[in-house]
Amino acid sequence: MKKIYCLFTLPIILTSCIEINSTHPNESFTHWAGFTPSDSLEVLEGAYWQSAHWTKEYIVYLKLKPSKKWWNDFIQSNALSRTREKWQAPDDAPTWFTPNKQSIMYNSGEEFSFGSRYFRDSLTGECYIYEIQL
Repeated sequence: MKKIYCLFTLPIILTSCIEINSTHPNESFTHWAGFTPSDSLEVLEGAYWQSAHWTKEYIVYLKLKPSKKWWNDFIQSNALSRTREKWQAPDDAPTWFTPNKQSIMYNSGEEFSFGSRYFRDSLTGECYIYEIQL
């Protein structure tokens, strides 16, 4: 019985210790969200990094064109609120991560959000997500 247990647990342990890096938009979204983008969401750009540590530390940058309903559901399900605080993109942000200065900015309001921010340009409907979990 121990041999069978090891056969099943060893691959799980080994795969959980692999760093993930992606600059493919849909792949970055899928790593972050845990599911592939639906028809109501176009992923324009993406960058995802996940540590090899079992605690799933990650940084994601996404540029999306979601339906208004998708975005509103995302804001509500993550309890995000508008914020007007000053924010500057991290130095390692991809060159395409350029939310419009008139974009509506959201954050979670949580003390340990590590600076995660979510943006929506109300004119174009383009959204930017920067999320960090360390």
